[in-house]
Amino acid sequence: MDAYPTDYITHNLPLILLSGFANNEYDDDSLGAEYPLLDQKGTVVASDFPLLNGPLVDDLRSAFLDYDASESCWRAADAGRSPRLATKIKVIGRTYRLPPHKAGFPSDADITLSSGIPVVHSPISPLTPGSPTFPDGLVTPSWVLKHQHLVPAAVVNILPITSDSSMSMLRDNQLKIEIRGLNEAWAASGYKSRFVVVLVAEDGVNTQELDERMANIRRATNIDPRSLYVLYPDLSAVEVKDFVRSLLSSLHPSLVDYYRDLSKHARRKRNRGSIPPPTAPPTSGTSQTLSSQGWNVRYEFKLGVFAEFRQEMEAAQRNFEAAYEILFGQEVFESIAAWHPRFNEARLLGDILAIRIIRCLLWSCQTTAAVRFWINHRTNTEDIVHRKGKGTKNYGWEAWDSRWSTVMSELISRAELPSFSPDVLRDPARVYESIFHPPEKKFPISEGLLPWELLHHEGYWLDRSAQHLIQRQALAEKIPEEHRSSTNQSPASQVVAKLQFYDIYLVPEPHIEAPNTDSSGFDHYSAIIDTLKTSLGHFAARGQVRKVESLSLEIAKCHIGRGQWIDAYETLKPLWPSLTWRKSGWWDLMDEFAWTLRACAIELNDYETLIWIYWELLCEVFHPRPTWNYDFHHCLDGITTSDHKPSLVLKADDVITCLSASLVFERSEGNVGEPLKAQLSIESLAQRDSAPIKLSEVKIIFEGNLRPIRLQTENSDSEDDNPKCRISDVTLHDIKEPTESSSFSSSIVGKVDLTLRPSHTRVFNLTIVPREAGEARIASITLVVKEEKFNLSYVIPNDHQSMYFFWWKNTPQGPRKRRIGKERDTSMCRILPKPPKIHIHTPNLEKYYYTNERVALTVAMQNNEEDVAEVAMHAKIYSQPGSEVELSWLDNADPVDSTEENIPHSISRNVGKLAPASTSEVQLVLSNTVNAVKYELEISMLYFLSSDPQTPISKSIVVDLDFVRPFEANYDFLPRIHPQPWPNLFSLNEALATSDTPRPDGLQQKWIVNSKLVSFASEPLDIEKVSLVLLETHGRAVCELSTETLMTPETPQIKLGDLRESEFEVNVHKLSLEDRQSVTLDLSLDVHWRRTLSDGTGTSTVSSLAMPRFLIPMGEPRILASSVSSDQLPGLIHLDYTIENPSIHCLTFNLTMEASEHFAFSGSKTRAIQLVPLSRHTVRYSLLAFNPGMWIQPQLVVIDTYFNKTLRVLPTEGMRSDRKGILVWVDADGS
Repeated sequence: MDAYPTDYITHNLPLILLSGFANNEYDDDSLGAEYPLLDQKGTVVASDFPLLNGPLVDDLRSAFLDYDASESCWRAADAGRSPRLATKIKVIGRTYRLPPHKAGFPSDADITLSSGIPVVHSPISPLTPGSPTFPDGLVTPSWVLKHQHLVPAAVVNILPITSDSSMSMLRDNQLKIEIRGLNEAWAASGYKSRFVVVLVAEDGVNTQELDERMANIRRATNIDPRSLYVLYPDLSAVEVKDFVRSLLSSLHPSLVDYYRDLSKHARRKRNRGSIPPPTAPPTSGTSQTLSSQGWNVRYEFKLGVFAEFRQEMEAAQRNFEAAYEILFGQEVFESIAAWHPRFNEARLLGDILAIRIIRCLLWSCQTTAAVRFWINHRTNTEDIVHRKGKGTKNYGWEAWDSRWSTVMSELISRAELPSFSPDVLRDPARVYESIFHPPEKKFPISEGLLPWELLHHEGYWLDRSAQHLIQRQALAEKIPEEHRSSTNQSPASQVVAKLQFYDIYLVPEPHIEAPNTDSSGFDHYSAIIDTLKTSLGHFAARGQVRKVESLSLEIAKCHIGRGQWIDAYETLKPLWPSLTWRKSGWWDLMDEFAWTLRACAIELNDYETLIWIYWELLCEVFHPRPTWNYDFHHCLDGITTSDHKPSLVLKADDVITCLSASLVFERSEGNVGEPLKAQLSIESLAQRDSAPIKLSEVKIIFEGNLRPIRLQTENSDSEDDNPKCRISDVTLHDIKEPTESSSFSSSIVGKVDLTLRPSHTRVFNLTIVPREAGEARIASITLVVKEEKFNLSYVIPNDHQSMYFFWWKNTPQGPRKRRIGKERDTSMCRILPKPPKIHIHTPNLEKYYYTNERVALTVAMQNNEEDVAEVAMHAKIYSQPGSEVELSWLDNADPVDSTEENIPHSISRNVGKLAPASTSEVQLVLSNTVNAVKYELEISMLYFLSSDPQTPISKSIVVDLDFVRPFEANYDFLPRIHPQPWPNLFSLNEALATSDTPRPDGLQQKWIVNSKLVSFASEPLDIEKVSLVLLETHGRAVCELSTETLMTPETPQIKLGDLRESEFEVNVHKLSLEDRQSVTLDLSLDVHWRRTLSDGTGTSTVSSLAMPRFLIPMGEPRILASSVSSDQLPGLIHLDYTIENPSIHCLTFNLTMEASEHFAFSGSKTRAIQLVPLSRHTVRYSLLAFNPGMWIQPQLVVIDTYFNKTLRVLPTEGMRSDRKGILVWVDADGS
């Protein structure tokens, strides 16, 4: 917007003058030169007080200038929330000149006798002779200059107040005179500016006296208390800012009222309906006065500016729109001749009104409405220029169109719209939201907005501006030579001709726009480049890469036009490797980009870039150039090369190639040592008229265990015998690279014809013999061209191969391709190990094995190969973590690798050589199988055939070994009456006294362990022996265990589900009589068994069954019941109750036998028994059952009176018990 007057386009803010600061530079002289009669008739307001300086004054000045919003962006939302009004702060000295209200009277020569007394008007009014607008002008920028820079809404006078008490009265009187004089001078000027005084107190001033002095100054100067402020000397910079903010907030209402009064004055003048008489009439026959519609344009413009001063942008928009409609109506533009200077002034005013209207719309975020008005104004201007101006086929119109786009970009930058805010641009997730601003809610979706009606970011408008600048340059270069000379040097006829053909509105004349070669003029290239670079920055910030590339190409062309090859090269080269047009298929744009970059590379001798571009331009997707030689092998001919031979590596990801290649496997699987077929296809995509491309070599690299393949060129066939597609079988042979070690696999090399003509295809059948198993995948195919001046390697990764699903075959009609590999990846082949022909099996594998069983597993091998095999065996068992199973060889063979000894559950051995059709067996032993789990035994063999010792062959089988528990058992711990007498405290045991070895002399108890063993084995097992094993005794006692007493019929075998009941006698003897601690026994039941085999060679196995811990209380009294049947009388039972007192207390037991309806008894029904310590006593009852052949339940209640505890009666042999007590069987026959 530099072409427009600054005062016309500046956002208007209330003007506040600051008077009294030292160390400032003032530019009042330049403003006085612009405004008419300012120096001659302006009102001067002057003061003799010195200018102030110092830290406090500097802080005050900085605080005021911080609130100067003249260069700030427009923030409509912030302004609506903030209580203060944005202002323009202007610092002046002690002297200031105000513009005059009226112009002077005309000279006597201008006054006629009939005109009467002249009426004077403003110096810039269309009614004043000598005014820029006299007699029919609309508006001049000087009017905006007057209100924005010359006439303030408020003036703040900074004056000192002394702290010297001896001089305070004198200085205060001087201050009163100064304030009164300044106030009167501003009042006499006729302007209603707010007069404010800020008194800066000196250091050391008395605060209490200062308040009295301030009151005295107010009364003496008759100044409003709200217009007199004092700044205390002890304020910090932050407090000074608060002071200024408070002052400006108090000024806010008066600033608004000031401009509102000016609006009322302009509105009253508009509503008069008559045009005031001019000071002097215009010269007859040459001019006419301004029409009434022209005056309406002036008044509406003034009202809009005053509303903008008040920041009432909606009201300002209405006034500007009214002025715009009148201006482009039938009575203003239509009444101005196109050759008259007022025509361009009207155009300028139309542009200014449009700019201000768009600014008001952007202020309120009406972005789509702003774009529509921008388009509308362009249409209106184009219509006016077509009808009344010079038309649009000249450089002046293109300059205006470019400028109009630039205006929109600058308005957007100053508006700070939400979608274009820096926060959105810094957020990668939201950056695309800043490409264009969403339309307002008042535009429904159904309305169907056009794309160009949305407000795009600044780069869009700058790009549009640059395109018109390019058109401007093109039209300027068509100016004839006779019009390119200065008007001072041209005949009058040529000057008139130039004025008829060229629109010079805000643009230079033709001799400056397109000067002769010997003179300087407008720099088109600089304007275009600067605009394009600024636009590129906006597109790049939003990630619009394609547009960045397009703008970069335009910038490079401009640099080339100026001969700046380095700048053009540096612009294009960074974009070339990742050019998006390459992947998007925008061939025309990429073709132009490539040729432009090639021209730069030739100038700068960039050989690698030349080779790269030549390789891509050979592709048939680009339009051929008839005059260019498409011979890649001579791409550097005619170019002086350096001693260094350039070598370039190109990847298919980065280029558009003229050759494509692919390799496919015929099958998805292959085997080690067996031929694997693959097919390499190379197709030429070069220009039809290009020379053949001769490859020096083709390298094929695999991922996996396949060796690399190198196809080297050989002499090609003649062109006559060169079909469009040819299939060749390639013979491959091994070759060792010079740098490869002996242990590294060699490459495979073949000789083929690698010459490819345009649109030709070469197919090569390859046969590969894999040496190792695994997954093989094509990694890359490299096409190599080696020339005298350069080397090129074109690398094609697997994911960029074409034709990867076709297989070529020769047919009677010629080579044909068919699709293969449906639903599989043809670039990958799974190499399986060579199929083993050695058979492995386990002949003596059982369905189930049993815990604790030592398993000897036979592994049999049979060699079905046709050659001798060197065999090594490896066995590994998989089990639960923490398993203690052990794996070994029966013959304790040495491992193949000593390191395997430390690997748990894994063993290996050498089996040796196996002749064809021979068999061999080895024995595996599993021991320590204590857990009932399922094991997986993996048996694998690795062998080499004598005919191919480099190819390993493996065979493995997995055997499931299911270990289960063969037996389960339940246990009962039953008390018995020990037959030996208890120790007597009143007699000495002579055997213990005379014995040399210590013997137990404590109490003894007898118990019975009853076990019920059940077989869970799926087959009959031979039981050799069942024994009770004492694991550990707790409680200082000696325990003796008896052998098994079988309670069930004895059988040689136990089958699935069979029960074997056994009893074991347990005698516990305390070591000391004084020790009454309970005894705990840890026992286990060992079952000795073997499998039932026909040859009787089964191995004996011991299965240890865990038993619960048994607790024997040795210090508590107990009651044991035993019964004896009478031989004389059937149904008579003698029931004995043995009462034991193992304690050291004398205990009394109360016995009560309860009556029963099932039997009669003889004996004491109730009695008491006293037992001394360590004694026992037996009480007998005789019971006669009423019905023999049944279980009877006698209820004897025994109460320990010492401990007040009821003792439970424990049954012994031949008895049972339940919750109620013991049960005794009465035989029917008395036996």
